Amino acid sequence: MSDESGHSRFPGPKFEAVFGAPAGLDRELLRMARDGKLAGLRSTRRDLVQDWLDTGLSAEQTCKRLSAYNRSVIQAVLEAHAQDAPWLRRCTFLEFGSGGRDEQVIGSDQDNGMIVAEGVDPDDLEDVAQSIVVALDGAGIPLCDGGVMVSNGQWRGSYDDWLLRLTGWLSNPAEKGAWQSGLILDFRGLFGSPEEADKLRERLWEYVRTKPIVLSLLIGELTDYRLPLTIFGAFITERSGPWQGHLNIKNSVLAHLTNSARILTLKYNLGPSNTCDRVRAMAEAGHVSADHGQRLLAAWEYLQRKRLEIGLACEAEGVRPHSLVNPAALDAGERARLKAAIQSTEKLVRLVQAGAGL
Repeated sequence: MSDESGHSRFPGPKFEAVFGAPAGLDRELLRMARDGKLAGLRSTRRDLVQDWLDTGLSAEQTCKRLSAYNRSVIQAVLEAHAQDAPWLRRCTFLEFGSGGRDEQVIGSDQDNGMIVAEGVDPDDLEDVAQSIVVALDGAGIPLCDGGVMVSNGQWRGSYDDWLLRLTGWLSNPAEKGAWQSGLILDFRGLFGSPEEADKLRERLWEYVRTKPIVLSLLIGELTDYRLPLTIFGAFITERSGPWQGHLNIKNSVLAHLTNSARILTLKYNLGPSNTCDRVRAMAEAGHVSADHGQRLLAAWEYLQRKRLEIGLACEAEGVRPHSLVNPAALDAGERARLKAAIQSTEKLVRLVQAGAGL
């Protein structure tokens, strides 16, 4: 989209047909970050997503573009801070979770950490880390309710600190929440020394692949999965409270598809970090059938598109985006797609639990 002068009215990276991470830092975003004028990016982000969906992009393409746009915002904020704190360029800013998989939606919050270089003053580090997360929140990337941010000392440390911390979390379930394996196994470096992030990820994945007990613990996290459908095909929804009659499609369905795909990718070192790309690699390698692979891709597409649509509606109303759907409010076609998504996901979960292909 352009204004009458022909200039893009959306600051950020130039989006090409084949979209990846921005090749360089966006000057306009850097200027906005330096001037502390990033609040307008909330509406920019919403307009971008609406425009992408309106022009026929898939949810997969839209999520990849949105993730890259958010990365460009993060990189601008970090560069703005590095101009006053040059030591920041010697550190490695890590992005975890959905950002690490290129799967962000409207309202995706901050999940970040930092590999800290030697010789950084602890007081300077604390001040800059706090300033970074506040700036990102102002730019429309919300604070993480779980505290997974560089402002939390638990998410900062040297390379050796990180390796010890992450392997410890993976091997000792008592020291982590079930959500953390999904978070800590998908990450990338966005600023400073990205090769440090690559090296850390390779060490971590190799640790999982060579420790059967760790893989079994990851599979064990799927044991509580319950198909949110009754034996008669009725949806199991919230029974009380403000969301009575709703189903959380992220926590009840999508997270299990994501986790199951990651486990197979880890076991066989298939490479991709994005869930859709992982499903394609799984099908190509024969770990799921071609038909099941297509059903999983359709499930992911439906669920993420729904989350994008919900996010846009929430942003328009000025409320925080969520992932809750009222099945009774869906038409027959959408209810059928939601049921198919749940059933395809359950089949993948059961295959992983049973050790099929492992």
